[in-house]
Amino acid sequence: MAPVPLIVDTDPGIDDILAIVLALDRPDLVQLKAITLTFGNTTLDHCRNNMLQLFDILQKHIAEDPSEAHRAKLAKTLASSPITLSQGATGPLGGQRFTASYFHGRDGVSGISTLPGNPWPLPKKVPEPLQETEKAAHDVILDTIRSNPPGTVRIAAVGPLTNIALAWQKDPETFSKVGGISVMGAALDVPGNTTPCAEFNTFADPFAVRELLHNAPLHPVLRKQNKRLPVDLLPLDITTEHLVPFERLCGDKIEKKGILQKYLAAILVSPRKNMNSYADPDKPFDPSVNDLFQSHDPLAVGHAMFCPSPVQRLGQLPDNESLINQAYEGWQMKTREFGVETDGALTRGYCVVE
Repeated sequence: MAPVPLIVDTDPGIDDILAIVLALDRPDLVQLKAITLTFGNTTLDHCRNNMLQLFDILQKHIAEDPSEAHRAKLAKTLASSPITLSQGATGPLGGQRFTASYFHGRDGVSGISTLPGNPWPLPKKVPEPLQETEKAAHDVILDTIRSNPPGTVRIAAVGPLTNIALAWQKDPETFSKVGGISVMGAALDVPGNTTPCAEFNTFADPFAVRELLHNAPLHPVLRKQNKRLPVDLLPLDITTEHLVPFERLCGDKIEKKGILQKYLAAILVSPRKNMNSYADPDKPFDPSVNDLFQSHDPLAVGHAMFCPSPVQRLGQLPDNESLINQAYEGWQMKTREFGVETDGALTRGYCVVE
């Protein structure tokens, strides 16, 4: 079976970068067609810089990886086809703009751009296979859907949903041909991670969430078929349970490896300190509890890679009224109904579950 065409809509971001590396590791499953950038973890200028930096490091990693098999695999992946890089939304559909620089650092990657000696300089030109375009992110999303058979393109949305909502608003007919949208966002039955009641991506643009989940099914393109958009939501309820010991990602043994491992170890400094700070100061520090990386964005990309899309599972866009409580290849799906607060000073991004 041919690899699935994949768009990663992202605000890189530390876990976003790990998610993109994951997508590149399985060219047999997905072909990364486009990386569309949105505000979120940081501002758009830093998002762009972080992608140029990552792909420059990947090219250098090919040259120095001691494993011939690893070098050959990554080189083949990066040479297989161009990846469009496009900038998108600088702020939400409505309301004030917020970023998660308090967690990810001003540059989105633990502040490594300000380290003495500039150990991770930006490349002088856009590294292959990235092909930067002046087209807006939502137009790139629509172009990618148009240029592939209906129901085949997957989107892993791991930032605020602004670009996705703009694509839907501009051309609902084309956008309704997307195969599946794996969304990292929301907090349904658990506390938020930005406010006591809201997850960051939903908090950053609750208007976009409302547009895609609540307004879209009322549009004539979907309403005449009684359909909704093929969204699979991966909220904090799920992602916070998928934990990886930091020692496996950025321990001393990892740092002594190649440039890619050293880079990932450097950008994980900030989230590791943050997660460690939640440990009870009156108890001995327990790495098995307090030194764990929460795989938010990698889980959403993994879902787009390994789980059949809603269109694949159902053979069509999901019905707007039917409940879908099924399991597919190890993934369990359950329909949840909820509203999203857009205007509350204290409750922005809060998901009110019915």
